[in-house]
Amino acid sequence: MRHLPILRDMKGVQITALADIDPGTLSRVAGRYKVAHCYDNHLALLENKAIDAVLVCTPPASHFEHAHDVLESGRHLYMDSPLALTVQECETLTVLGKSSGKVATVGLNLRYHSLVQRARRCIQAGLIGPVQAITATFSTPSRGKRGDKFPPWRQPHTVEGNVFGESALQHFDTWRALTAAEFTEVIVQCTEREGPVSLSAIMKGKEAGNSSSIVVAAIFSEHAGDNSEIRLMGREGTISLSLYRYDGFGYCPALVAQGSAGQHLRAIKESIWSLPQGVRNLLNGGEYGITFKLQLDAFIEACRGGQAPLVSLSDGKAAAIASLAAFQSMNTAQKVELPSGI
Repeated sequence: MRHLPILRDMKGVQITALADIDPGTLSRVAGRYKVAHCYDNHLALLENKAIDAVLVCTPPASHFEHAHDVLESGRHLYMDSPLALTVQECETLTVLGKSSGKVATVGLNLRYHSLVQRARRCIQAGLIGPVQAITATFSTPSRGKRGDKFPPWRQPHTVEGNVFGESALQHFDTWRALTAAEFTEVIVQCTEREGPVSLSAIMKGKEAGNSSSIVVAAIFSEHAGDNSEIRLMGREGTISLSLYRYDGFGYCPALVAQGSAGQHLRAIKESIWSLPQGVRNLLNGGEYGITFKLQLDAFIEACRGGQAPLVSLSDGKAAAIASLAAFQSMNTAQKVELPSGI
């Protein structure tokens, strides 16, 4: 339900129609947002000629069908992640998106996080040199102490509901965006089926003149406290991101110890410098709420003929394929090599 409040408040945007197979949910949401046209299936919605763009926010198993039909209908597409649940489906949608001539993006909103964008600028400026290694952590108590009620499809043993498709996918895309590198292999280990998982991966640069490999080590858990961190290490230094903190950007030159007095002073300066932005984030729904708004803003602007969104269907495909490979490795306890040319 993050998208509708944002769209409702956008100038020049009208929520024309909704479709949902649950009549109770459809009636309640339509009443809340004063939507006149309601349908019990997406094909009926697509017959409404007043619709210019469609957001697909359905369970992952239906993503391919819904996205395919939206693109075939000639509408712009905003697709919740994951793009699809098989490599072939991802490839088909990517090809169709390119040939449609319409705007098509995937909901990988972490790219719009201010700390991620700042880190990308610093890396592109050569602050830490080429990235050589990444460590990351994503955890949430959703299946543990928080006691969230998950829908039937959102189960940890399924391809659509496991931790990689729901949570790690955002990290996969963020690593790609920060390094301009693609996954070549992944291996996953876990001691309990629903417990924390450890992922090791190799990524390889895809840009001309940058074909070096990057080593990745990450932990993902849905049974621990909220945390989302990324550390990028290069020959010239390290960038650390703590994505739930307003002052979560850290930089340490290669010849400076992380625990040195200079680094403590750097952290204090960062906290003071970032405080005004932290207050603004708090008053506007938090950094994550802002990332959804920024991505939807970019989508709507692109539909009006502006610059394309940061996330393409090709990006969604690459992140989804990495997620599928991780799920396969978790089930087989074997290394999975990813196809080249993703």
